[in-house]
Amino acid sequence: MKLACIDVGGTTIKRLCATAEKGAPVSSYGCDGYGFSPTGAKQGFEAIKGNIYASIEGLLAEFGCDAIAVSTAGTVDWDSGKVTYATDALPGFTGYDFRADIADRYGLPVRVINDAAAAAIAEHFNGAYPDESEIVLTIGTGLGGAFVSGGKLDSDSVKDLRIGHVEYVRDGHICKCGKRGCIEQYVSATAMRRDSGNGDLDAVFADRAAYGGQIDAFEEALRWITVKAFDMTGAAHAVIGGGVTEIAGWWDDFVQKLPPVYVKRVRKASLGNRAGALGAAYAALNGVFARQ
Repeated sequence: MKLACIDVGGTTIKRLCATAEKGAPVSSYGCDGYGFSPTGAKQGFEAIKGNIYASIEGLLAEFGCDAIAVSTAGTVDWDSGKVTYATDALPGFTGYDFRADIADRYGLPVRVINDAAAAAIAEHFNGAYPDESEIVLTIGTGLGGAFVSGGKLDSDSVKDLRIGHVEYVRDGHICKCGKRGCIEQYVSATAMRRDSGNGDLDAVFADRAAYGGQIDAFEEALRWITVKAFDMTGAAHAVIGGGVTEIAGWWDDFVQKLPPVYVKRVRKASLGNRAGALGAAYAALNGVFARQ
C-alpha cells in the first residue's frame, strides 16, 4: 500500500510516499519522494492549507497513493483527527477538522495524528523495545513529547504529553501558548537561535568557546525535562529526536551528565526528520480510531 505522508510543523511541511503493509515494522517501509517546503505560517491559515494541499497533490500525482497519513503540530483528537488546540505557530488551526477537510478534498482514507505522537510511534516501532513503554522528545521549532505504552495502538496507549509547555522558569520567557517559562522556550531550535543571536545552529554547537554558556544551559534544561518526563510517565526508555539532535557537538556531553540511572535508558532517535511522516503511516495502517 502506498501512503502520501506529510508532517506539518511550524516551519516546514515534510513529505514522502511510504510503501508499507499492516503489521510490518517501520524499518521495512519503502520511502520515496522525501522533501520539504515552507509551512507559510506567517501568511496565515489559508496559506498553510494551500501549502499542505500542494504537498499532498505532488505525492498523489507522482506515486498514485492509496491513502493519506498526516502528522501535525498542535493537540489532535486521536479518534477524530481534529485539531483541538494550536499555538500561533499554526495560526487558525485550533478547531480545524483536518481529517474531514483532507478526506473531502481527495476522497481517500485519511488519518491525522499529533506530530509528537507520530514521531514516538515511528521510533518506538523501529527500536529495540517495542513491547516496553517509551517516551519520545522531539526538538525542533518547539519541543514535543509523547508516550507509547505498548499494546494496541489507540488513544489509551499513545499520549501527547504537551511536554513543551511544562513550566521550567517562573516568570520566564513568554511562550506562544500565552504562558511564561515553558520548557520549549529553553529547549528548541527557536530558543537556541534567540539566546545565541546566531541563526546557524551548526555553527553555534560547533563553537563552545563562543557559545558554551548557551549550549550548557540548553543541555541542562534538556536533562531536566528528560528526567521530568520519566517521572511523569514511568516509562522504561526515552528517545530524543528532532532536527537539533542531528547537529554535532553536544549529544555525548548531554548524556554523560544525566543522572546515572538514566544514562543507558536514553538514546538518540534513528529516523531523523522522517519520523513524523513514517509514524503517521504506521498509525494509519495499525492504529485503532473511533471516527477516523
